[in-house]
Amino acid sequence: MIFDKMENIADYFEDLPLLEKVAEFVRDFNKNGKEDGTYEIDGDKVFAVISSYRTNPQTPEMMFEAHKKYMDVQYIVTGIEKIRWARLNSVDLVEERYSKGQDIAFYEGTPLFDFTLTKGTFLLLYPDDAHLPGLSAEKDVHVRKIVFKVMV
Repeated sequence: MIFDKMENIADYFEDLPLLEKVAEFVRDFNKNGKEDGTYEIDGDKVFAVISSYRTNPQTPEMMFEAHKKYMDVQYIVTGIEKIRWARLNSVDLVEERYSKGQDIAFYEGTPLFDFTLTKGTFLLLYPDDAHLPGLSAEKDVHVRKIVFKVMV
């Protein structure tokens, strides 16, 4: 996982060249804005999902998620959000949807670390990073976020 400010994303281009597409999209988004929705960036290699919602406190039925085909780059446009994190090998599989053509599985377990994302920060999550996004940091707030799906 990588936790940083979007202004530093170029530091990771050498190891993850598809992040250049993420940076281009963010620059265009900051200039021209975009509605909530899904945007193709580079075919099935990179796409973005823009969403607006309120964060919530964690409840017992909430589960970690992880992906095999894509890394997540979760970028906060406005607001503040807590994302709980655990190593995939430290959580227990509850439901996999890979066999149904979806790139997601759900897990239960104990978080190892909490990340608090604020405006302009991102969290890059690899396939071995289980994560539980959308949580309230201190109180429930409105968040606008772009989740980039970057093919591994």
